[in-house]
Amino acid sequence: HYYITNNLRGMSHPYYKAEEEDEGGDRNERLMSEHTNRNEARMREAMAAFQGGRRGTGVNSNNWQQRYQTMRANKLKGDVVERNNSNTGNLERGQRPGAFTMMKNFYQGYSNPETRADTLRHGCAVDRSTKFADNEFFGPDGATTAKTGGTLPGDAEIHTDGERNIGEGFVADLMDREYITLNKLPPDVRKQLRVKFDNRPYFTSWVMFVNIVIVIITLVTQSIAPIGFTDKEVRRQLLRHNLAYETIGYNQTTNFWIGPDYQSLIHLGAKYSPCMRKDKAYFEKIADDAVVEDTSGCCIRKDLNACWQTERSKCTSSFAEFKDDKVCGLGKDGCLNEAYSNDSLWEGSYSTWPDCPVKEEYKEDIKNLKVPNEHLLCEVSARPCCIGLQGECTIVSQEECQFRKGFFHENATLCSQVSCVTDICGLSGFLFDDIPDQFYRALLPTFMHAGIIHLVITLVFQATILRDMEKFAGWWRIGFIYFASGIGGTMLSAILIPYQPEVGASGALYGVLASLIVEVVVNWKIYKSPILELAKLLLLVALLFLAGLLPWIDNFAHIGGFLFGFLTSFVILPHVNFSEEDRIAKLVVQIACGVLSVVLFALLFIVFYLAQGSTCENCIYINCIPFTDSFCQDATMELRPRVGN
Repeated sequence: HYYITNNLRGMSHPYYKAEEEDEGGDRNERLMSEHTNRNEARMREAMAAFQGGRRGTGVNSNNWQQRYQTMRANKLKGDVVERNNSNTGNLERGQRPGAFTMMKNFYQGYSNPETRADTLRHGCAVDRSTKFADNEFFGPDGATTAKTGGTLPGDAEIHTDGERNIGEGFVADLMDREYITLNKLPPDVRKQLRVKFDNRPYFTSWVMFVNIVIVIITLVTQSIAPIGFTDKEVRRQLLRHNLAYETIGYNQTTNFWIGPDYQSLIHLGAKYSPCMRKDKAYFEKIADDAVVEDTSGCCIRKDLNACWQTERSKCTSSFAEFKDDKVCGLGKDGCLNEAYSNDSLWEGSYSTWPDCPVKEEYKEDIKNLKVPNEHLLCEVSARPCCIGLQGECTIVSQEECQFRKGFFHENATLCSQVSCVTDICGLSGFLFDDIPDQFYRALLPTFMHAGIIHLVITLVFQATILRDMEKFAGWWRIGFIYFASGIGGTMLSAILIPYQPEVGASGALYGVLASLIVEVVVNWKIYKSPILELAKLLLLVALLFLAGLLPWIDNFAHIGGFLFGFLTSFVILPHVNFSEEDRIAKLVVQIACGVLSVVLFALLFIVFYLAQGSTCENCIYINCIPFTDSFCQDATMELRPRVGN
């Protein structure tokens, strides 16, 4: 190693000497001038030990050794840049100076306060009088480099792979940020700016892998919906419940992301409020439909080959007869279970009747009864089918139910006997019947995507911005921001548009965008034009919010994710303290943001579960602008009727 003895630290080793200088010590300057000759001799000995592979001390000098080896390798490649500097002597371009010459140049450049910063970065003093303009900014390790006119020698070599410093990164390079000159900052600030962040992107790699796997599973298990922005009408001729061939149709949801339809996404775990809570409006609609169902009767073909439950106004066939207060295939005379023999059980609302359908082998016994029981003897040709995004129940044939991609209940007769919300939600079902409790949908949509294009956009963002931020903040910080933003965005969307399914990591990604803004705000003084840098980021975010006005994009998730990303980033992101007052002020802001984020999280869950009905009807224009009558039809927040045929 470079060191011979521990007392050389701060005297002849420029890397540690810079640290001690930033701590405010003037002792090094005096010692340097007094012991120049002795230090040069020790440097000569150290260089010999270094080249010979011998270790003179146990002091860790990996950082310095890496810098030296980088410069030496650069010289071997012939990449020396010509300078008008006396340190280079009469070397020809591409000629490598000796090892001691390199060390001597380093020492002499560091001894001069005017060239010290360049020496720390480039290995020797640099003459800027003719090659570079005055437009300079500090680099990641506190050195000074040029903004225009080319790069200084060693710029690329000083940085190691994976390093990401405060204020820099992918977005900074993309937006061409400019920084103030290093010597305008206090020594303690320069010391903070020399800290290099070299975190490996473990979280980014993991979340990208999970996203890809889930999309593959989705595409394999679900069919691809038609591509488009508005619903597509699908028509087909088939045999209906009245034993007549008719051409029927329905509106199938489209997906311009190249993926499955809404119903499939709900079944796989999309954000959908009726699956996460016992939605009051949803179950009130079911109760209202049960009242309408009580006015229905059994429409029976005269040959008893078909019968179905419907309203009188819809039993119009000349070959059929309508029976009031009767349920097709269900009644006391057809139930042989003695537990249901009490007449009181078969009175009142149909929804309270026992689930005891007539069995085929007992129909001969029913015929012997001297009472009219045609509704028990007929062949039930239509049964409950749960279709659509909201699990609407309709009485249709099995063939029609399959055509409309519904869930057919072959053993039920009435819609009140089935739980369509259980069919639509899927996954693990509910702990208690008819009490939706899939609260994990607040997080699960963060890993799901609506299609291939949606996934590609997310992966590009994660591979660039998220990866860059993780190298700076570390996996646990960026993971916390990512999931807090994702959950916050999902919950805000679930409150404001509870009946619009949504998937995607957009809320989490907007939280990461918010962390970029926080990084500029908390490190305000290191930028040459901080207002301009902030304006660039805000313009980018505004453009992305405008893109959220299209269908299938949830702007409420964007807003919620951005808000929680902003608050949590203030709490946990690394930053520079420019003074003691600045440190205290930032600490107060961190505490305030932490408390506010916890309060907002609690408020979102309270409103979602306890204060239902808090939807904002006019807020739809924040989420989607209806350029045409059908452009935003998928963003509806209203429930549709549940019973029909």
